[in-house]
Amino acid sequence: MGGTVKAALIYPPLTDPTSGYHSLNYLDSYARARGHRPADIIDANIEAFHHSYTPSAYEWLRRELARPPVTDLTGTDALMARANRLGLPEPDPQRLRRSIGVLQDPVLFYDYRHYQEAVEGVISWMDALGAVGFPGQFRAGFRLQPPPAVSIGSVAALTDEATLARLNRPFQPYYEDVLIPRLAAGGYDVIGISATYQWQLPFTLWLARLIRQACPDAFVIAGGTEISGVWKCASRPEQVFQVFADFDAIVVGEGETAYTEILDAVATGTLPAGHPNVRLHPKYGRQRQLPLRYERLGAIPVPDFSGLPWDRYLSPERFVYYSPTRGCYWNKCTFCDYGLNTDGPTSPWRQDTADTMIADVTELAKFAKFIYFSVDVLAPATILRFAEKVVERGLDFRWGAEIRLEKYWSEERCELLRRSGCVAVSVGFESGNQRILDLIDKGTRPEQVRRTMTAMTKANIGVQMMGFTGFPTETREEALDSIGFLRDNPDLWTLGGLGDFVLTPGAIVAKEPERFGVSNVRPVEGSDIVRMLRYDEPVTEAAHDEVMRAKSTLNPGHYHRPWLGSTDTPHSFFYHDRYGTDVRGVLAHDRVRQHDDDHTEFVANGVFVDRADEQAWEAYRRLRAEDQQGTPGAELPADRHLFRRADGQVFALNRSSRIFLDLFTAPLTLAEAQHRLWVVEPAVADRVWRTFIGQRLLRRHALPEPTPATG
Repeated sequence: MGGTVKAALIYPPLTDPTSGYHSLNYLDSYARARGHRPADIIDANIEAFHHSYTPSAYEWLRRELARPPVTDLTGTDALMARANRLGLPEPDPQRLRRSIGVLQDPVLFYDYRHYQEAVEGVISWMDALGAVGFPGQFRAGFRLQPPPAVSIGSVAALTDEATLARLNRPFQPYYEDVLIPRLAAGGYDVIGISATYQWQLPFTLWLARLIRQACPDAFVIAGGTEISGVWKCASRPEQVFQVFADFDAIVVGEGETAYTEILDAVATGTLPAGHPNVRLHPKYGRQRQLPLRYERLGAIPVPDFSGLPWDRYLSPERFVYYSPTRGCYWNKCTFCDYGLNTDGPTSPWRQDTADTMIADVTELAKFAKFIYFSVDVLAPATILRFAEKVVERGLDFRWGAEIRLEKYWSEERCELLRRSGCVAVSVGFESGNQRILDLIDKGTRPEQVRRTMTAMTKANIGVQMMGFTGFPTETREEALDSIGFLRDNPDLWTLGGLGDFVLTPGAIVAKEPERFGVSNVRPVEGSDIVRMLRYDEPVTEAAHDEVMRAKSTLNPGHYHRPWLGSTDTPHSFFYHDRYGTDVRGVLAHDRVRQHDDDHTEFVANGVFVDRADEQAWEAYRRLRAEDQQGTPGAELPADRHLFRRADGQVFALNRSSRIFLDLFTAPLTLAEAQHRLWVVEPAVADRVWRTFIGQRLLRRHALPEPTPATG
């Protein structure tokens, strides 16, 4: 085609700011290998974040926060917005710059005290930024919590201009000052947006509106897992382009050949109607729906990541994603509904050869120290051959992947993985109860899983655990088996925990509900994009509250994605590389009262929520119930004081706790605090200090001096 088409590919907010994602690089590298000119790849997520604290954007933010709050909202929306402004931190761009500096520093990043301060600085900034949209819309910094109608997939909400505009307001200065002028001046023939996660969808839809207005002649397309999810889960076919009204076409499923054929068509002035994964807007007329095409992995070149803004991500190292397999070789789990499954839980299983993988990582390792195998699962024999070749060739890089805990992994084989650079794996163990594992059709046994975890741990490979409770017919005792499995083997896993079972439409459980004791399967009320299903099943519901309380004690205090402490995040892999299987102890150390802390200054790590607006306080108490440690999903007690930690998590504390914490509004040693509370038994005070330090309600005031980098 002569490389005549000028394209821009955009990765939108809101998602992980710690590394670039790989989807657009795969598309662009494939198209370039077939003669097309390189696209301009724009990571709007990280660009919007950095623009938010520029002098002009900061002044805009101050003006917006100074305005009377939520004057354009009514009813429940207005009440929730008022509630979420309670305890809101003041935006501090200087603190944010220091935080960014720590997260990018190869020394300070690995000092967990500095790391915690930095993460909380970023989250505080994002909380303030989110307040100009729907207050409280950002959680853990880079997770979107939109209004309920958007969350459940209401087409009316997803197409409502006022709702989309408000969710996007935190980034409006970036759109107006940087992104849209750049696109308008760029003369692009094709502009594509890739959305991987559901919380990117409102930003994708709003950007499409702005792009359509500014670039009326561009062919605007969308693709990615989230776009495919809307196509797959829409209740009625016509709803797809009600949601994607501003796009000329969407790509459903895998996109390398589809994107290239779009470029081919635009270059010749025709429509890309021949590729089965391209869905044209109905304005172009009816089209025949052909079976989806799955890519031939041997035809896909190693992705080129050099165009991403690596100096802007919130990490001290480069971390790239690599996908040498697609689909799952097991493909039996009855809870699974991933990819565009037809008669199985995932898309068809395909895998590159070990030789191709070696050739690819040899190139990637010249560019980045960390390579994450972004796949559903890697086949054991292929991993072993790959590891052997890495060791033979003396390649020096670090890697991790998701694997199945097969008995295949002997101690010797795990040692080989470690020598090849594997620092951590993530595993879906799902349950610690054999009956539930059999219902899931997992093909594993708890004792065998324990032996494999032991072999991995002996090789100094961190095992990150993923599982869930609440599978249909799971009893209280069976759920506690899973909790007990993790609690009884603390030295065999580093990070992770247990989530909650969610029924999705494509899962075998949804297709055969009677087999699993499930009845009255139905969409969430008001949902048009049906991603999850409600159902009746009394056994697990009866045990829900007790199980949730027990689960909350497994891994308390860690930060949510995208930060260290969450499974499979770049930051978690960096710490695994530095500290090995000791990473859990490193994270716990600063949450423990040390023997010399009597003369260490501590300060309160947050604020109590103001009760001046009693109605808003009550709404906030209900709204933030899921943040409360120990009682997830339950309302926070009405008679408690609510303390908002610096990272936004809310704790319900009794009156005596407030007396203790109020001492630390300014830096104070524990010895002086004990002196002021002389009527309190020292043993009682010590228990309070241990609890507050463990929950990071108190933090050490003076950060340690940086230690020299190692490794």
